Amino acid sequence: MPSANGKRGRERQDRFMTDAIGWCLWPQMGLGEPGMDEIPGVELRHLRYFAAVAEAGTVTEAARRLRIAQPSLSQQIRLLERRIGTTLFRRLPQGMELTEGGRLLLEGANRALAELSSSVAAARAAVPVATVGVCRGVAESVLAHAERIITRGGRHRISYQQVDSRRQGDLLRDGTLAFGILRAPVDTAGLELRTINDEPLGVVLHSRHPLAHRPRLTWSDLTGQRLLWFPSERAPGYAAAVLAHVRERGWTAETITEDHGSHTLFRHRLIGQDDLVALRTSSGSQGDAELLWRPVGPEPPYEHLLLVTSARSSWGPYLRNS
Repeated sequence: MPSANGKRGRERQDRFMTDAIGWCLWPQMGLGEPGMDEIPGVELRHLRYFAAVAEAGTVTEAARRLRIAQPSLSQQIRLLERRIGTTLFRRLPQGMELTEGGRLLLEGANRALAELSSSVAAARAAVPVATVGVCRGVAESVLAHAERIITRGGRHRISYQQVDSRRQGDLLRDGTLAFGILRAPVDTAGLELRTINDEPLGVVLHSRHPLAHRPRLTWSDLTGQRLLWFPSERAPGYAAAVLAHVRERGWTAETITEDHGSHTLFRHRLIGQDDLVALRTSSGSQGDAELLWRPVGPEPPYEHLLLVTSARSSWGPYLRNS
């Protein structure tokens, strides 16, 4: 027995088709635009049956072409006439002949069916859009890597949105985002994930900084240095892990929060201050001659970037099969 949800779904689909066909056909029959109470319960199959009889000229031949029983087809044609409220065929000994109302309906039905066929073809050809949430500071090379994974499994476009790591999980689970690029650790319950970058953090400082001449820094070199840091609520798991890591290695840094997300303002804060540094990956610190990146160790903290999607979405196989 069909479920109540299935029955309601079919009823909604039938009502949609009734509305769509009514709006297509009523002007063709000279009746103007229909009101909601004037649209008959006409379905696509009724129009197909009607057009088949009109083309074949007899119910017998139309039934053969449609591969349905002749009595059933005759019943559907009579039902269509009742719902529209006019006779569509004159029943003659030699077959079925369209009335004037039938001729008008056939013209409209052919147009409606052609438009629907064209719309279905266009919908099938449309390129789906995958909305990807991206946390701040993701390098172009990492973004390109993620894009290759996402586009490998099918034909679709990508739309990017800047979304903090903290928010992406909920947006992925509710279907707002197709994919997310975020910093671990995060709550990954109900999510498919793949690591797309696993890179050590190093120290970023301005080119005239007292430590700039050193090709590599140790944790003791950073004693007394303040840390230019992002608001921890953007990626609380990642922020807590990195700060705990550097404290365990002896650098208890005063953090200076920068909340603007602008590289221009970021570099402005660093340049000219001899007691202020930042932590970034090498790939995320390129392209500015005034700023230098230096490895730090031993045991530097790492940035783990994940490409994530909902395990229940149709996008899951893109990560599992890539």
